[in-house]
Amino acid sequence: MLVGQTIGSPEKGEFQIERELGSGAMGTVYRATLTLKGKKLPVALKVVSLGLLGNESAMARFEREAAILKQLRHPHIVRLFGTGRFRGTPYIAMEYIDGEPLDRALARRGRMGWEEVLGYAKQLCLALRHAHEKGIIHRDLKPSNLMITKDGTLKLADFGIAKDEDVTALTGANSTIGTAAYMSPEQCRGSKVLTAKSDLYSLGVVLYELISGKKPFYADTSMDMFLKHVNDTPVRPSKLVADLPVWVDNLILHLMEKSPDARPLDAATVGQLMTVIEDKVRNQQSAGVDAATARRIDRKLNESAGMTDEDREAARALKGKKKKKKKVEAVPLLQQTWVKAVGLGVVLLGLVGVGVWLSLPKSPDQAFEAVAKAATSDDKLEAVKEFLKEYGGKDHPKVDEARALFKDLRTKKADQQLVNRYGSDNSKFNYRKPTEGENEETMNSIWAAMKAEKEGRLKEAAAAWIAARDAIPDMDPSRYADEDAVRVTAYRWTAERRLADLDAVTRESARLDTVLDKGYSEEALPAFDERVPESRALRAVRLQKVNDPAKASKVWADLAAATSAEPEQRRWHLLALRQKAATTPEKGKEDEAKANRLAVVTKIADTAAAKWAAVKGDEKLLVEWRDVRNACRDLIDLYADESDEAIRTRVDAARLLLTEAAAK
Repeated sequence: MLVGQTIGSPEKGEFQIERELGSGAMGTVYRATLTLKGKKLPVALKVVSLGLLGNESAMARFEREAAILKQLRHPHIVRLFGTGRFRGTPYIAMEYIDGEPLDRALARRGRMGWEEVLGYAKQLCLALRHAHEKGIIHRDLKPSNLMITKDGTLKLADFGIAKDEDVTALTGANSTIGTAAYMSPEQCRGSKVLTAKSDLYSLGVVLYELISGKKPFYADTSMDMFLKHVNDTPVRPSKLVADLPVWVDNLILHLMEKSPDARPLDAATVGQLMTVIEDKVRNQQSAGVDAATARRIDRKLNESAGMTDEDREAARALKGKKKKKKKVEAVPLLQQTWVKAVGLGVVLLGLVGVGVWLSLPKSPDQAFEAVAKAATSDDKLEAVKEFLKEYGGKDHPKVDEARALFKDLRTKKADQQLVNRYGSDNSKFNYRKPTEGENEETMNSIWAAMKAEKEGRLKEAAAAWIAARDAIPDMDPSRYADEDAVRVTAYRWTAERRLADLDAVTRESARLDTVLDKGYSEEALPAFDERVPESRALRAVRLQKVNDPAKASKVWADLAAATSAEPEQRRWHLLALRQKAATTPEKGKEDEAKANRLAVVTKIADTAAAKWAAVKGDEKLLVEWRDVRNACRDLIDLYADESDEAIRTRVDAARLLLTEAAAK
């Protein structure tokens, strides 16, 4: 047992091991505190089992988990902090999640509501999309590997058997790896060709279990379980959960198709399908309310007008009336019409059968293959449009998937068109002028929204996007392939997406404050990484908190520039634009702002030094000691890059003070 021990080094980080969190075949996970350069951070320390030290395959998997996690930086994936060895035993330090795995929550609650499950699943799809784009397949999706924080954030954990498509797999041919109850049919067969769609199957199994409280298959042995995944059809989840929307039911079974080609295109598409399902349920509920509250006078009159001949005959019978029979004259057998028709029918039936066989249309699953094979976004858009022309009116999982994909691709295209038109500066032609089918007032709302976004006035931008959205009616999804109908409707979808981004800005801003409050409280401020937008934003917020808006404005401006061309990072781009507008010094006061920086640094340094002189003799004043250390870290983290000699002197003094305060 390592509890109570300290491992690591002051240079690379020391880990004070506090308690055991759990253990498995590969090793034991501990709760520990990482101390590095005066900072303290709670981590989960995974130490390999001593019995595996001579097992080359197991050691290779352990090392590859660390190598894979180094490639993944995503808010819904557990983060790697470092690796090392203790007395020859390898360990990896990962983000500590203050929450619980979904299997524990499921055991406590029995099953979960589909709305909650889809909320978690959409977060998981974002994590899978990031991993799959890096060529990494998890291969072991299950509730115990899905951590939920206290604020409802999902974190994908345990990449111990993940497959990196860029390197040789560690498993041999025709071997299986993973947890049997959640494995895809191709995993069960030991297939050499394993794709990201294997994770989608496992996602379907996880959704099935969370929503119904039961696994789709049960077996006494792993081999029996493998056979069930390969051969058996699961009971529909809706048979176990009476109020489950049919679209959720279909999506789960769509994910659990035996053939990878029959499953959804990718994790991003699954996330979009879930949003479509939520919209469908909302629309259905709204329609139900309308129907329930409709006035009786508005309902159809003379409903008996739709009676069939059989209905009328039944009515006569109820009244005691009988239908008069006509006298039928005898006709020789060979001259009877039905006998003649039989001979001709046999011949025609053969011809028709051949013709029908030759002209049978492809099934939606077969036709969707063209969409899946399309390489570029433009090709994919054209392929899905052709698919919808043929199958858009059908109720089929692939049709739902195609609609979600079409809406996503068409929205991105419309968004880019608006960006291009707004940014055009051509004196000969005004690209912002409404074209055929566009309403001038609506287009003016769009241009006003984009102008407000660019200037950081996000509340005004939201109001303008709402006006544009509400001015454009939505359309029947069965008409998605009609380009003339879609062209303007796509601007409505763009407005909806932009509004979602603006909502995300509010959430991210509040989350940044929470992260910093917790970081200061636990002395676990995240290390700065300029490659990560969140890290840049945290740095800017810290500068605002120490009252240096001018330097914060520079960081916000850099973040806005770095995220301007990436739609997936638009929430960070918008947040940066808003904060840049709020912190940029007035024209003519730039020198005054720079001079203020020295005053800010001096105040922080002097206050920390004075407080330390007052409290260093009393080790019981833990909060005061912590405040001194946090002030020193602010100076070091935020101003170590300054060239001004006076500022550098105070930063160096902060380093010495931090060492002294941390040594007690």
